[in-house]
Amino acid sequence: MEEQADRRRTDTRRRVRAIALELFTEQGYELTSLTQVARQAGVTRQAVLHHFANKEELLTSSYEELLPALDVVIESARADPPSAATRMRAVERFGALVRGEHGASLVCAQLNEHALRGLPAARTLQLRLDDLIRALATGEGPEGTMRGRLALSAVIMAAARGRELGGRQAERHKAALAVARSLIGSESA
Repeated sequence: MEEQADRRRTDTRRRVRAIALELFTEQGYELTSLTQVARQAGVTRQAVLHHFANKEELLTSSYEELLPALDVVIESARADPPSAATRMRAVERFGALVRGEHGASLVCAQLNEHALRGLPAARTLQLRLDDLIRALATGEGPEGTMRGRLALSAVIMAAARGRELGGRQAERHKAALAVARSLIGSESA
């Protein structure tokens, strides 16, 4: 019986977090209230507050689940000798995160970058993404760093901007990898 109650609590927590990320992405972090999240989740505001003390904690919990998976991508990029193939493997692994259970967190982070700037969890996520960008950089200086950042942005854009880009998700993802390859996929890039 207690195990069933724990599972219900975990399910509610996950559902609230998923709905919050969706609302943060659709209408913006600043414009989304916990009352709206509760209404969409079909629970009371008090139920949301039982799981999360505030909106920031709700977002932080999402990033805390994402960071270990992102760290695996970063470490794998660093473990292999720097090359176009290593960079593309890292982008493909990052793409799997975006298409998987952590996609909503990454899309939310990119679309709300300015609004989230002051939050410690968002800062931690940005530092990790900066680590990955450095691993993807095609050389020293701003151009190499910009190529790495744009490669990651293309992968997130494929998930975040489906309506504007058109096509199916698989087509957008394939296009994002092609764009990333053109940016970081050669040694001379």
